[in-house]
Amino acid sequence: MSDVARIAYIDHSFHRTTRSTEFLPEILSRHGHVVDNFWDDAWQGGKAVAWSDVAPYDVVIMFQSFCRPEGAYFRRYHPNVVYIPMLDQFGLWQGPIYNLSAFWEPFQGSKVLNFSNALQSMTTAFGIASHFVRYYQPVTASPASGRNGLHGFFWLRRELQLPWKTIRQLIGGVRFDSFHIHLATDPGTPAPQLPSDEDIERHHITTSTWFEHKADLHAVMERANVYFAPRVEEGIGQSFLEAMGRGQCVVAPNQGTMNEYILPGLNGLLFDIHNPKPLDFSELARLGQRARESTIAGRAAWESAEEELVRFILTPSEALYAGRYQHPFVAGAPSEPPPDAAQPVASPMARLRALSQRHAFFRSTRFIWYPMIRLARQLVGR
Repeated sequence: MSDVARIAYIDHSFHRTTRSTEFLPEILSRHGHVVDNFWDDAWQGGKAVAWSDVAPYDVVIMFQSFCRPEGAYFRRYHPNVVYIPMLDQFGLWQGPIYNLSAFWEPFQGSKVLNFSNALQSMTTAFGIASHFVRYYQPVTASPASGRNGLHGFFWLRRELQLPWKTIRQLIGGVRFDSFHIHLATDPGTPAPQLPSDEDIERHHITTSTWFEHKADLHAVMERANVYFAPRVEEGIGQSFLEAMGRGQCVVAPNQGTMNEYILPGLNGLLFDIHNPKPLDFSELARLGQRARESTIAGRAAWESAEEELVRFILTPSEALYAGRYQHPFVAGAPSEPPPDAAQPVASPMARLRALSQRHAFFRSTRFIWYPMIRLARQLVGR
């Protein structure tokens, strides 16, 4: 690869509006590389990105959305594929609902870039070369105003997961001096249920459904000193990170990625989404201050990790697997060694390991036969 890499950046088209993922192309461009964006619109019945369009690039980055070649493994078709999953796409907050091994199988021999420690643990457990970095935005906003009393903000985005009813349980018997609810749900979700007249009067609730300019929404947010996170689970969590940077006390479900940034009682408050109970807001000023301080420190750590992040992206996958996978590819299709090519003789243990990797039955019954292999290794001194 030349010093200047040509990078195909495949992204979920919803991010084209939010611009929440543009930080990574900006970093790569700043380091002198050429980044071309490909927007995947298949999620709403639009056009998907074709593998043939991105295969000629030096690096293929797939942010949440991805396009597949015809074969089973990306490593057979390209030497440098980077997949970036988002934690909220798996619904882990609902508990163990399905086996994810089939999802991760095509990425064996390729690379995964994680912005969640939970995902990092998952992908490394599946044996995939992975890199973890915790993202923080630049802290440019002024600290939250030192208004006396309690002033809340909540963007009601998903009525079935995190409605006003849950927020009301967290408030308990506390009276807020002001509370603004932004009633703008995500596409495909039910209309929000409004607070009761009693709640509106008690907490001086105001509402909105639309702001022509994003700055107007931010102006309303900045008047609060308690920010209620809008979702049960986040991919990165740009909205609550902004609130932490403003020095607001963030109240969030004890789920990823919020619980990877917030230490309850230190720089925010977490609650059990399945059993919400009234919270203690008496230390909100201190919690907000610590939230801002942790965000400033986190941003410094993010910037210091930039060089390593870029190096991981540019490094061909094969170099990170130390010979455990081969990456033959020719013009976008897998190639096989010639029939008369000399092949190393694999040991019985290596052949058994390869068999277990190829067939789902052996992977699913690993808990039965793997202890016997370990015992055999010990007996033969391996």
